[in-house]
Amino acid sequence: MLENIYDSQTSPVSQKELNPILSAHERFAGHQGGARAHLAGRRLDGLNLANRMLTEMDFSGASLVGATFYGSNLQRASFYCADLRGCNLQAANLIRADMRGASFRGANLSYAVMDGGDLRAARMMVVSPKGTSITDRSTTSADHGSSRKSDGVDFSNCSLKNASFGNAKLENADFSGAILEGVKFKGATLKNVNFHGAVLTGIDLKDLAVPAEALKGCIMDVSPESAAKADALKAMLEAHEHWFLNDGRGGAPAVVDGEDLRPLQGSTAGRRLAGLSARGAIAIGLNFSETHLQAAKFDNADLRGADFSGCDLRGVSFRGANLSHAAFMKARLGSLRLAGGGEVVPDLTGAICSSQQLVQAQVECSLEEFHLV
Repeated sequence: MLENIYDSQTSPVSQKELNPILSAHERFAGHQGGARAHLAGRRLDGLNLANRMLTEMDFSGASLVGATFYGSNLQRASFYCADLRGCNLQAANLIRADMRGASFRGANLSYAVMDGGDLRAARMMVVSPKGTSITDRSTTSADHGSSRKSDGVDFSNCSLKNASFGNAKLENADFSGAILEGVKFKGATLKNVNFHGAVLTGIDLKDLAVPAEALKGCIMDVSPESAAKADALKAMLEAHEHWFLNDGRGGAPAVVDGEDLRPLQGSTAGRRLAGLSARGAIAIGLNFSETHLQAAKFDNADLRGADFSGCDLRGVSFRGANLSHAAFMKARLGSLRLAGGGEVVPDLTGAICSSQQLVQAQVECSLEEFHLV
């Protein structure tokens, strides 16, 4: 939990108010007049700060939940004890930024550059006429079976694909559940870092310089044994399509429960896989776009970063599945009416998924009962 974050009387900044402040700062950064922006402690939740020159800007203690910094230059900026949960920081330049004590939980930092950044533990004391309070972003990671207290920067459940932490200070950082595909840690300080349940693929593990026990429970590169099953799994999908397209005459429904489906990358998009059973499967980053998945069963599956864009997901079950950073653009999610008059309703009970992920989906049912974050 986050404690003592902001005074409830602090009014949020609107996009209309923010834009001239950013423009003035860009002129200042370019030595063309203007004025340096000071947004410490301000409420900037959900605002657009993308593709801006925001070098050395002060966001200390600011609330930036769900804000967009896509492609922005944030070199040497201060995010000391800032709340950046759910932010879009893709391709952002955060070289030598001060990110001590910040929370990035659930944020997208794919291709972000954080070389030389300071990401150590920190807390902020705020003194106001109402008294003194402490901003503390440290968390207890309950996801992926971890109950460890983390005092460092919170990157839990983040997407950090191809990000760079060269020579960064990451003592006590929490990467539990994060997608760390292709991340560069060369020269980084990784003392007492939490990687529980993280996806560590395409990484030179020598750069991590952490004990082997620190990587227990992580998802690593596809094993030779799983890769060897690729042809058999493809044959099962083809048999399933034949079964579906011919009303059960020939072929057979595919049951790939518990399988590592990552070797199927490039073989799952645009298929007819209604009724597929993939309970407990590992399908991280798999492309299911434009696939028919009516009444498919993905209970407890690992679907982090999977692409369900344009899918027919009526009646699908994602019960207990991990859908962090999965894409649902133009996906159809609702009840599936059966020929006999009944219907199958979608089930996201216990799934790790945010309501923001479904904003661009075609949602035909109520999601309130699933308590999405």
